[in-house]
Amino acid sequence: MDGMLADILDKSMALSYEPTMEEFELWRTKFFAYFHEAYRRVMRKEYYYALKCIDNLRLSMATAWYMEAGIQPNTFGDWAKYEGERSKLQAWQLSLLESWECGRNPLEMMNVMKSIVPEFKRVHKNLCNKLGIEENLEWINGIIDMAI
Repeated sequence: MDGMLADILDKSMALSYEPTMEEFELWRTKFFAYFHEAYRRVMRKEYYYALKCIDNLRLSMATAWYMEAGIQPNTFGDWAKYEGERSKLQAWQLSLLESWECGRNPLEMMNVMKSIVPEFKRVHKNLCNKLGIEENLEWINGIIDMAI
């Protein structure tokens, strides 16, 4: 029995993760949707809804960092192991996540959204390169600029 478990462990340790085109598109689409929804909810003064969307933007970035590093990300909505001792994120990534914290102040929420954009663009470009997708920065900027 121990030999069988050791064999399974060896095989599982040898597995690697590469994001698929579908996973990338789903990630990017969710990011854009939450970005626009957060903006709309701030404008409507629906701050708790906006905060939920901003939390999902942070989760989207953690997901992207895992995909970029070749680590299988969690199911969307599951924050398990993204923080704390078991996190596989680097210190600078955890620091960015922490810096993207905000309360119910509309200006603060918009500033957090704006501060996420540069890292989104960086990781988006890297994932495009990893998947062999031609990045259309004009298209990306157009989508983001509609909200900020």
